[in-house]
Amino acid sequence: MEASCGSKPPTCRVAVVGAHRQRVAKIVALLRDNELRESIATITLACTTTQSSTAADTAAVPTDNIHAVLKGLPVKVNIEYFPCIATFDAYDDECGGSVRYLVKLEYHGPSGTLVRGKSLAPLFDDINRASTDDDDGDKNPFPGISAVAVGCGIEDDDDVERIRCFFEACSSANISDGRGGTIIGCVKPNPPYASIKEENEAFRRLSENEREEAISNGTFGPKKMVNFVHDIAKRAIRQRWEKEFKEFEEMFVRKERLIHFATDEASFADDVTIPGKSQCTLEHAPNPQLVRYACKRCRTALFAEDELEYPPHCQSLHNFRRKMHKVGHGSAVGSCQNHFIAQPLPWMDGCPGVEGKLHCPKCRTKVGHYSWTGAQCSCGTWVTPAIMIPLSKVDEMRPASSQNVMVSTYH
Repeated sequence: MEASCGSKPPTCRVAVVGAHRQRVAKIVALLRDNELRESIATITLACTTTQSSTAADTAAVPTDNIHAVLKGLPVKVNIEYFPCIATFDAYDDECGGSVRYLVKLEYHGPSGTLVRGKSLAPLFDDINRASTDDDDGDKNPFPGISAVAVGCGIEDDDDVERIRCFFEACSSANISDGRGGTIIGCVKPNPPYASIKEENEAFRRLSENEREEAISNGTFGPKKMVNFVHDIAKRAIRQRWEKEFKEFEEMFVRKERLIHFATDEASFADDVTIPGKSQCTLEHAPNPQLVRYACKRCRTALFAEDELEYPPHCQSLHNFRRKMHKVGHGSAVGSCQNHFIAQPLPWMDGCPGVEGKLHCPKCRTKVGHYSWTGAQCSCGTWVTPAIMIPLSKVDEMRPASSQNVMVSTYH
C-alpha cells in the first residue's frame, strides 16, 4: 500500500544540478540549514498549483476538509537533496561545426563536497525492484529522482535539454508506470535581465543596503536558487497526487458557489433594518484623527484605519480556479472588496460563536460578517480569522480637523 497519514513520511529526491561544485554545495547547505525546507506538508499544496515558497507554506485553509478529501495521502513528505555536477564538452563535426554534448552528470555526496563524483544510476534502481516498499511495507510514491533544479552556472536552454534527456532516460520506467515524469526546471533571470550572468552583474552594482534587502527577499543570489529548488520539489509532490488535489479543489469551488448563491438569496433580507436592542451597549469612538469608516445608512463611525488587519493579507494568494464576481461598477475582478478588522470591536459583542453577522449598532443594518475558521476575500485569498466588512457597506470619512473634532458615539 502507499504511504498514508499514519505511516512514515515518504521521501522525495531532488537533484540540484549546476556547473560549479562549490556553488551547488552552498545551495544544498542553505536548504539543509532551514528545517522548513526539509519537508513539505501536503496540506499546503491542496489549494493552488502556483503558490510561492513563502506563501504556500503558511496558507490558511480548513485542514479538516482537506484531510477528508485527501484521505490516504501522507501529512507531509520529506525532501532529500542530491548535489550534482554536469560536465559538458564539444567536438568538431565533419562540416567544421562545434557539437556540444553532456560528458557526465554525477552525484557529489550529501553535502556536495566530494571531489570525485558518483553515478546516479543506483538512485533509479528502486523504480522496478520489489524494494520499492519501505521498511513499513508501504510503497514508495517517489522512486528514483522526482525533481531536478538546474542553475549554478547552467542556464543555456540546450544544456538544460541535454540534462532533461539524461534524466528522462534514467526514469523512463517511472513515466510508463503512470506516475508522471521527472519535474525538470532551470532558474530564470528576473526581468528585465536577459541572463543570470547579467542579473548577477546588476546585483554587484547595488548598494550594500539594496543587496541586503534583495538577499533577504530572495530575489537575487543563493536564496533565490534555494526558493527555486524548494518550489521544484513542491511541483513534483503536487504532480504525484494531482488527481486528489484536483478533486479537493473542485469540491471547494462547488462549496464556494453554494455559499455565494445562498448569500445572494439572503442579501435583501440581510440588508433590512432589524428591530430590537442594539448589538452592544458599549461605546466605541474611532480615532477622529485617522481615516474612519461609517455605516452607509446612518453614518455612525464604526472603525478607523488603525483597527484594520496589519499587515494586510496578500492579494490573490490562493487560486481556486473560479471566476471572481465583480462588486460594484468599475471594480476589477479579483481585487479586494472588503475591509478586514484585526480584532473584535466593542460593538461586535466579542463575535460569539464560530461565525455570524455584524450589524450597525445604531440602525441595525447588516454591515458584514465574521468567521473564526476563515473566509475567502474577493481577491481570492483565504483570511483566518475573518472579521469582514464589504466596502459597499461603509463610507470613508477623512480625518477631522484639529479645530473641530467631533466624536460620534452610540448608546
